[in-house]
Amino acid sequence: MDDVEAREAEEGRREAELLRRDREKAERAEAKEAERRRRDSDKADRDTQKAADRRERDRLKAEQDVAKEEDRRRREQERAAQQAVKEAARQLREAEKTQRAATLVQQQAAREAEKARRHAVRVAGADSPPVDLPPGLAVLWRTPAPGRPGPRPSLTLEQIADAGIALADVEGIGAVSMARIAESLGFTTMSLYRYVSSKDEVLVLMSDRASGRPPVVGPEVGGWRDRLELVLAVQQPILHAHPWLARSSEVLHAVGPSRLAWMEAMLSALDGTPLTEHQKVGAIGLLASHTLDQLRIGEELSRAGRTAVLGATDDGRPVPDLGELITVLASPAEHPALLRAAGEGAFSIPEEPSEQESELDFGTVLILDGIDRLIALAG
Repeated sequence: MDDVEAREAEEGRREAELLRRDREKAERAEAKEAERRRRDSDKADRDTQKAADRRERDRLKAEQDVAKEEDRRRREQERAAQQAVKEAARQLREAEKTQRAATLVQQQAAREAEKARRHAVRVAGADSPPVDLPPGLAVLWRTPAPGRPGPRPSLTLEQIADAGIALADVEGIGAVSMARIAESLGFTTMSLYRYVSSKDEVLVLMSDRASGRPPVVGPEVGGWRDRLELVLAVQQPILHAHPWLARSSEVLHAVGPSRLAWMEAMLSALDGTPLTEHQKVGAIGLLASHTLDQLRIGEELSRAGRTAVLGATDDGRPVPDLGELITVLASPAEHPALLRAAGEGAFSIPEEPSEQESELDFGTVLILDGIDRLIALAG
C-alpha cells in the first residue's frame, strides 16, 4: 500500500509540476502577446502621429504656396499697373507731340498760303506760278497753259483732277495712275505731262478739288460752336463721298484754294472768343486730325477694308469686324468690359453710310466740349 500511495503521490507531484509549467508557459505566452500588442499599439500611434505631422506639413506648404502665388500675382498686377501708367504717359507725350506738330503744320501752311497770296497778287495775270512756291503747291495756284494744238481738244486741270477723283472713289487711291487717267479721258499718257509734271501733282489737284468749299459762317449763324459745328457738318458728307482723302498725305500738304477756304472758315468761327491765335490754330488742327483719323479708321474697319487688308476666310467669307472678333476671342473672366462694349455694338462699323452723315461723332463732340471749357477758363 505504501508503494502505491507513494507512486500516486509522485504522480500527483509530477502532474502538479506539469500544470505549474503549463501555467507559467501560458503566462509567458500571454505576457509576450501583451508586449506584442503594446508594441503594435505604439507603432500605430507613431504612424498616426507621422501621418498627422505629414498632413500638417502639407497644409503649411499649401498655405505657403497660396501665399507665394498671391504675392506673385500682386507683383504682376503692380508691374502691369506701372507699365500701364508708363504707357499712358508715353501716349500722352505722343499726343502732345502730334498736336504740336499739327500746330506747326497749320502755321507753316498759313505762312505758305500768305506768301502765295502775295506773289499771286504781284504776278496777277501771269500764266506761271510764283517762283518761290514748292512744285507741289505751284500747280494749285497757276493758270494752266493751253495744250498744244492738235486734232484732240485741250484738257484742263479740273478735268484731270475729276478723272482721278472718279477713279479713287470707285477703286481707291491706289488705282490712280497717269495711264488710267489718260485712258479715262481718251488721251495718251504722255499728253498729260503737258499739263502736270507728275502723279503727285495730280493727287494734289484731286485732294484740293474733292475737298469742295466750306459754307459761309458769319455771326448770323450763331456763336463760335454753332459756326464750327456747321462747318464740320457740311464737311462730313464730302469726306464720306471721298474716303481716300484720309489716306492721301497730299491732303496735309496741299495748301490750295479749297484748303485755305476750309482753314479760314474753321479759324474765323472762333472769332470773338478769348482764345489766343496759337490756341485757335491748335484747336482746329486737333479737329482736322481727328476727322481724318475717324475717316481712315472707319474705312479700315469696314467690310471692304478688312477684306482688302486681311483677305477672306478659308471658306470665302469676309473677315468679321472688330466687334465680332472680340466676341469670339475675349474671355469673360479677363475681358468683361470689352465683351460688354462688343455686345452693345460699340466696335461695329455700319456697312452703309448713315443717313445722318452730317451728325458729329462722339470724339468731335468731346473736342468741342474741351474747346468750350478752354474758352470758359480763358474768359
